Amino acid sequence: MKAPTNKITDLIRFYSNELKAGYSDREARGLVEQLIDSFFGIDKLKLIKTPELRLNESEMLRLHFAVKELSCNKPLQYILTQTEFDGLMFDVNENVLIPRPETEELLSLVSNFLSKKAKVAVADIGTGSGCIAISLANRFPDSNVEGFDISIAALTVANQNAIKLKVSNVSFFEMDILHQENSLKENYYDLIVSNPPYVTISDKAEMKPNVLDYEPELALFVTDEDPLIFYRTIILKAVPSLKNGGLLAFEINERFGLGVCCLMESAGFTDCKIIEDLNKKDRFVTGLK
Repeated sequence: MKAPTNKITDLIRFYSNELKAGYSDREARGLVEQLIDSFFGIDKLKLIKTPELRLNESEMLRLHFAVKELSCNKPLQYILTQTEFDGLMFDVNENVLIPRPETEELLSLVSNFLSKKAKVAVADIGTGSGCIAISLANRFPDSNVEGFDISIAALTVANQNAIKLKVSNVSFFEMDILHQENSLKENYYDLIVSNPPYVTISDKAEMKPNVLDYEPELALFVTDEDPLIFYRTIILKAVPSLKNGGLLAFEINERFGLGVCCLMESAGFTDCKIIEDLNKKDRFVTGLK
């Protein structure tokens, strides 16, 4: 249905109503307002001051097609092609996962560990958009951070983000962690961090379409037969690669905490901890070499 007017306040009401089938009234309005702010630089305060603002024809079309994508469950971050993480604006597309708030918690967790050290070396395995690697490199300018991923398309996004954000102490490398010889340097890293695939295939039925239909399966799913395969492999490769006293830190499926902890202890890691996220769900496991 075509919008009846080009006045922005009317468009917000019209398109909010169009989205009500899939979103609450508040969510729908918020999404339309975010599109208008991101696309045209017109926020709520500006609309209050100048309520007669209007869009031209090309702007109307851009908004129309964006709302249409939202109605098909496409995540807002992919429509805007960017999202904020740790105060930085990262480019994202359907080749990389959208960074989650829980991953910012992981970033804070490992940053607390690194803050007690001088120059540090870090490996981020399954780097995706580079959000963890780049944020750590930005927080610790004297560090050397390396990000690894199996996906060339994801690494392209990560490299673009590092360039855009002018973070020079981070590098990205292709690595198939499951099937490749260890590409990690020996006895080199103070921290190895990973947010590997941890959604089991059987969990697919419970996932929302905006995740299932758009985010990369390669970065999401693991088999029900061996759901800890990435953790087991990374743990074994971390043993020769971490310095003594180095930290291994994972984001996990809430059901995997005990299993990952046991794997780490069996490999010789000490002080292994299962840590809850802000929603009181087991979300992180850490251990010291």
